[in-house]
Amino acid sequence: MTDIPLFILYGSATGNAEQIAKDLASKHEKSLPSPFTKIICCEANNYKKKCCSTWETKPEKANKYGLIFVVSTTGNGDAPENGSRFVRYLKRKTTPDSQPFQHVAFAVLGLGDSNYDQFCESGKVVDKKLVECGGVRVKPLAMADEATGLEEVVEEFVEGIVTEMATACEIKTSGNDKNESIVNPISDEKKIEPVVEKVKPKEIAPSTVGVGSRPNLSNIPAFARLNHPQRSIPNIPVGSRPNIPKPITSPKVAASVKTGQSISKLKSETPLCILYGSATGNAEHIAKDITEKYKKMLSESKDECYFPDVICCELDQYKKKCQSFWENDELNTEVGQKHGVIIVTSTTGNGDAPENASRFVRYIKRKTTVASMPFRNVAYAILGLGDTNYDQFCQTGKLIDKKLKELGGTRVKDIACADEGTGLEAVVEPWVDSILAIISKFCSGSSNKTVASENNIEQKKQENSSGNEHQTVSVSQNVSTKESINSTNEEKETVESENTTSDMFEMLGVTVLKRLLVGSNNVAQDVSIPSVDPSLLPPIGSCLSSCKLVDEEDMDRRSSRGLSLSEMERMTVSSTSSNINYTMKDPFESTILDARYLTETPLDGASLANEALSLSTSNKTEDEHLTLAMKRLSDSFPLNSDDERERNGKRVIEMTLSLPDDFTLEYQPGDSIGIIAPGNTPEVVEFVLSFLENIHKISRTQKIKIDTNQLTTVEEVIRYHIDLCSPIKNKRILVSLAQFASVKDEEKALQFLASKAPQGQELFRSFVEEQRISVVDILKLFPSCQSISLDGLLAILPSIPPRYYSICSSPLKKGGNLSLTVAFSVVDYATSTLKIDKNNCQNRRIGGLVTRYLETICSPFLSKVNEDISSFVIPKVKIFPKPTADFRLPSNLSTPIILIGPGTGIAPFIGFLEHRRAELEAKDLTTNDNLVSEGTWRGGFDIEEEELNITKSEANDFGTGSSSDKGGIGEIDVYFGCRYSDHDWLYKEEMKSLKSTGVISDLNVAFSRETKNVRCYVQDKIKENEKRIALKLLQESARVYICGDGNSMAKDVQSALAAALDSYAFGKKEITMKGKEYIEKMKEENRLLLDIWS
Repeated sequence: MTDIPLFILYGSATGNAEQIAKDLASKHEKSLPSPFTKIICCEANNYKKKCCSTWETKPEKANKYGLIFVVSTTGNGDAPENGSRFVRYLKRKTTPDSQPFQHVAFAVLGLGDSNYDQFCESGKVVDKKLVECGGVRVKPLAMADEATGLEEVVEEFVEGIVTEMATACEIKTSGNDKNESIVNPISDEKKIEPVVEKVKPKEIAPSTVGVGSRPNLSNIPAFARLNHPQRSIPNIPVGSRPNIPKPITSPKVAASVKTGQSISKLKSETPLCILYGSATGNAEHIAKDITEKYKKMLSESKDECYFPDVICCELDQYKKKCQSFWENDELNTEVGQKHGVIIVTSTTGNGDAPENASRFVRYIKRKTTVASMPFRNVAYAILGLGDTNYDQFCQTGKLIDKKLKELGGTRVKDIACADEGTGLEAVVEPWVDSILAIISKFCSGSSNKTVASENNIEQKKQENSSGNEHQTVSVSQNVSTKESINSTNEEKETVESENTTSDMFEMLGVTVLKRLLVGSNNVAQDVSIPSVDPSLLPPIGSCLSSCKLVDEEDMDRRSSRGLSLSEMERMTVSSTSSNINYTMKDPFESTILDARYLTETPLDGASLANEALSLSTSNKTEDEHLTLAMKRLSDSFPLNSDDERERNGKRVIEMTLSLPDDFTLEYQPGDSIGIIAPGNTPEVVEFVLSFLENIHKISRTQKIKIDTNQLTTVEEVIRYHIDLCSPIKNKRILVSLAQFASVKDEEKALQFLASKAPQGQELFRSFVEEQRISVVDILKLFPSCQSISLDGLLAILPSIPPRYYSICSSPLKKGGNLSLTVAFSVVDYATSTLKIDKNNCQNRRIGGLVTRYLETICSPFLSKVNEDISSFVIPKVKIFPKPTADFRLPSNLSTPIILIGPGTGIAPFIGFLEHRRAELEAKDLTTNDNLVSEGTWRGGFDIEEEELNITKSEANDFGTGSSSDKGGIGEIDVYFGCRYSDHDWLYKEEMKSLKSTGVISDLNVAFSRETKNVRCYVQDKIKENEKRIALKLLQESARVYICGDGNSMAKDVQSALAAALDSYAFGKKEITMKGKEYIEKMKEENRLLLDIWS
């Protein structure tokens, strides 16, 4: 045979193995080393058609054919579907007899997750069997671990494998052994064990511009100098920031830093590592602030600093950027010198780590990690962010703090837990103020045990007195959304004003503030805005994002580039996951299939909005269609009277979304989806684009790159990236905007609003917080701030976070694997009245950023239109899955469950109930023959799992259980609450149907506004059923699920459950355990599960 192919085969479930194989083939397609003449790249299951005939023939111009096999592992050590036939062929007892791979040299790359027992099992099997079938191993099995990061092992493997394979396969011109370059002949198989490729940590050059530092924007072309004829605006070239005053540092902190650094003459050879796990940006912002603070110290007095540099990165980048430093043993052990690590992390969901910290958390939790004690040379400090409204308060921070200690780390300072429920800054600011001095002093070996003790005492003192001291550290306060993300069905935090500023305030901001300062009973004349002492202002923080211009050539290169390994790695949760291919960075573009109001809401508004969305009405742009439709919806639901606010302000929608038809986005009841929608309204987008173009000459179509990697346009950044519409919670945004104000009164007004002066704090509360003022409102009320350019906006504003919604459907329902449904409340309310003066009282109507947009694009479905949907403006909806680990139905059908979900908290439970109904129907249809025959040989054919009505595991579960009069099926009690039985009883007919068919055993519904003077809530219904609940919890080990408001409902429900136990069990003298203690025990055992939000 003339051709000598290099075969690259893959077995892939989620796309990682396939992408690696195809990238490898593409890389070498035009530059193959001898003796190879071409590449054949295909699924392993195509081996018979594309490979076998070649393998069976001895090569004429080569020693061997080359075979590179990339394979993942699924399920319980199973091969992926597109590689299963090849693996079965290798495993047949008769296959080795013919030695089919005697002319083949091979190397195997296995992908897996060490959190699972059968780590890289498919790779191990293939590697072993190929040798048994005559193949010659060129390279030991490489096993890439997704738990700690695929890329290092993968990159090392693919870097040289083709060259190594060519060397092994070419005909030798000298030497006695023609196979001398090959690792092992078959006779040595038993002596060689597969090993994980060891990759030397890459050295990291000291960073010149650290993460979190202000970007060097000097090389960004200036679009134009500001030139406004009506007012004097400073010349601020695009790409620069204003001359912002340096943050004031208190003498006490400055002295402590200096003292801490000068105690020892020792200098660290490694940088200070500052890592963060962040979901909404708070933890990231704080980490970058600390980084910038240390960089400033380095620039001012490097000789006084213990660490020579600082690295700031996501926790999941620990392996690339930090691990080589941590494992450096070249320390002065006599004085106790250490490497320094600072970690700032939030907690999401039910105690879960943020997405960009999950790999690190899995790494420190692995049982095998402790053997190497990787943090033995590390001194660390942890700052956790959380919300005490949730049970798992700061759980991720606590877990990391505990595990680092177990893995050899030395705790410099007790973990600090900042509570967003009461305000992060009270804990964050004193912690950030002191941490650099503390860790520098400790790591230098200066009596570190004493230092740690003193620091923990000092920390407590600072925390107790923090309310009376001015803190000066750059620290992120509440940046628009909560750091503890939960699967929310209602948006209450991230909202926008529906009307323009001119509708609400018919005067500029300075005039409003002057009148508010004088008092509501008089009209201000010549009052001036007070000047503010700089010590009363919050410091300017670090840049959140930066941008630079790119040309068309860069854009073309980007569009033609394949995914990087790190991008591929983010596309899957694990190699054993259910094909989770879509993430926040790579969402699926879903089509709206249907929508309906779950509340008794008139359809007039949807019909009017529907007309505005019709493409046949005019030649409007998409934004113009959406703007008009939103306005018509708002006008149709006035909020003037109490009754209007009760009815019109409470609208709940169920939306059905399409899923990929290749089943690459799967879900289970209890999971959530993230929705990425335009966070800024069309009016806001147009306003900002207009002033950028008119004042700064920045075109909306200009190509820019965000944070050095995201290539996009100016318009896309304004529409999707920066959060312009959320209410301002962080006073530092006001301080930053004040630096751009060219009118002195406007600068003073913004500084006054941001200050800690008593009057300034009161005005911030009444004017900014209660009226839900956004950045765009500020830009309109204080127009000289429009001198801020694009890079300025990027530097001070957080990104728009995704919204999470619980899935309320079941994949077992007919068609459920190709669609899913979510339910959400449309946020729509009026603010409290602001009395500007005796003649002027104002309030504002506030609408949810995403829910209002979703209601608008759902209008053609909500109005039940009979026209072709394609004739309307209905944009795609970007979605990605957010699986849950614990909030799942019991696998044992005999376990009784109690579902408590008022309002939209019922949404995930509808999915639970539909799933249970499908399981019961499948149970009736599944015969014993299904279970007896599964996995056995039948006339030459394997019975595959998809041939059954349900999965094997589900069918097996049906055989368990002993309680209940329904043949081993546990009862389901449902507690639902709403305001009115005739308005917001969500899923009313579905609940009644599920009750009549026996899926729901006991249905309890509470109406809080049905009777004028009597309000009934779900906890009241629990009290009515105390005996039944106590028996179920104690005698039947029932599982309880609570979903909904975490501020009060969840706590009240848990108190009601504890009271039920006290009344009917623990009130007896011989039993000492109290109801509350038992509830806590249920949580520990995962028998009480919560999905709550605040």
